[in-house]
Amino acid sequence: MTLDTIESQKWPEDGLERVECCPICGEPDRKLLHAELTDRVFFCAPGKWSLNQCTSCGTGYLDPRPTSDTIALAYKHYFTHNEENDNPKSNFAYIKRNLRNGYLNYRYKADIQPAWIIGRWIAVLWQRKRNQIDESVRHLPNSNNSGLLVDIGCGNGHFLNTAMELGWEAWGVDIDPKAVETAQKTGARILQGGFPKTGLPSEHFDIVTLSHVIEHVHDPIAALQEAFRVLKPGGQIWLATPNMDSFGYAHFRENWFALDSPRHLVLFNPISMKKALIKSGFINVKDKSCAINTSDTFKFSLRISRGQDPYHANGSNLPMTLQILSNLANFIETIDPSQRENLTITAQKPQSN
Repeated sequence: MTLDTIESQKWPEDGLERVECCPICGEPDRKLLHAELTDRVFFCAPGKWSLNQCTSCGTGYLDPRPTSDTIALAYKHYFTHNEENDNPKSNFAYIKRNLRNGYLNYRYKADIQPAWIIGRWIAVLWQRKRNQIDESVRHLPNSNNSGLLVDIGCGNGHFLNTAMELGWEAWGVDIDPKAVETAQKTGARILQGGFPKTGLPSEHFDIVTLSHVIEHVHDPIAALQEAFRVLKPGGQIWLATPNMDSFGYAHFRENWFALDSPRHLVLFNPISMKKALIKSGFINVKDKSCAINTSDTFKFSLRISRGQDPYHANGSNLPMTLQILSNLANFIETIDPSQRENLTITAQKPQSN
């Protein structure tokens, strides 16, 4: 579809449901942030959408929203269908990959190849880069070849492949049959299932990871309770999700790349994410602050503001003013992690209930 087509078509009337109160804290009072949002990321979901914000905990949520029976209409062209190619596309990417692998081999006593041993020293001395690499492997602890993890919403299985290289036994769950077919090529154990109805065994996993998944589910509390159920006592959940309190949202507003209506049904801030985890039974909620480079999010948001395809528009560089703003956002994130683009959180299931 084109943007004009999307704006002229409606979501099926019988495929909509109302959300009368905040899906996290239950507060009915709210304010309207944006009306008539459209799918300006993948250009496949018809309809216009309203984003509201809870006046109590700050959670953002769509009302009305697609039902669980019709939401698949919004995922016809979603990127997790495809395999990822780790082969570097430039000399610089080749150097970055080899240095990264060198650090990971040192950190996890792994043997990922190709790797340069100097990577261990660069990452150790360069904290920002080390934080970014740790974030990319979801802050996994050393497994000693005995840890069991599951990635819910595993997509094409790219992370599962990395986790196995680092010594973890890996499972994955995804609702998309195309993604499941791709993920199975990694050799991990892949189940096709929804969320919160995963079909996973209870108290089975040491780690549950949710990378940019929780914002897609209709009932985040039920989803987190499912993650709690499948974790062993003392197990850990790791999750990442867009941050409504980010510098990027404050600047781009309705053009912010991470709004992604109507796929993102619920958007969190640090307060509401912690509230949701505690409500679901977790303890020791920790903010794994990581200052990422905001230039990609800013670039995609700028393209959206221009009516362009955020992934495929021509021109890879930000205008000078936005590059300065991106650098400022990077700096602000280091001193105030609550304003970074994404929330990255860990929490623990108690040793005994």
